[in-house]
Amino acid sequence: MGWAWCNNTPAAARWYHRDGQGAAQHLVFSAGHLHPVLLAWLDGGAQRHRLRWGLALYGYLLAATAVVTACSDRRARRAVGLATTVGGVLLDRALGPSTSAPWFAPVFYVKLLAGHAAGAALLPADPLPPSGGQAAQGTVRGSNP
Repeated sequence: MGWAWCNNTPAAARWYHRDGQGAAQHLVFSAGHLHPVLLAWLDGGAQRHRLRWGLALYGYLLAATAVVTACSDRRARRAVGLATTVGGVLLDRALGPSTSAPWFAPVFYVKLLAGHAAGAALLPADPLPPSGGQAAQGTVRGSNP
């Protein structure tokens, strides 16, 4: 589960919030994470409740990503990212966690919502200099110092 921890580092935040990456790109990135649907299939996807679980967790991820990326203030983004992470875990628990991976939803949402989507809050107002060695100008896109 080290990957969830790694996605909550400033290095991951710099990559995810680099120039050219906005709300649309973040939503596409999240949309590629079909893990809940695949896990529902492994858990017995022929059962309707498992498919609903997978689709509910996946739909929640997309909606929460849209909400988090709509926040332009870094502090608000981090708070909303953490709140939506908790909401995703509560949704998972209300629907009944995966039988083969009961740890899945907490790690999944920490990685994608608290880590990637809300990660700009981890960055200083003046990020590390670009590879050219010159001091970075301005702030991280979509954030306030």
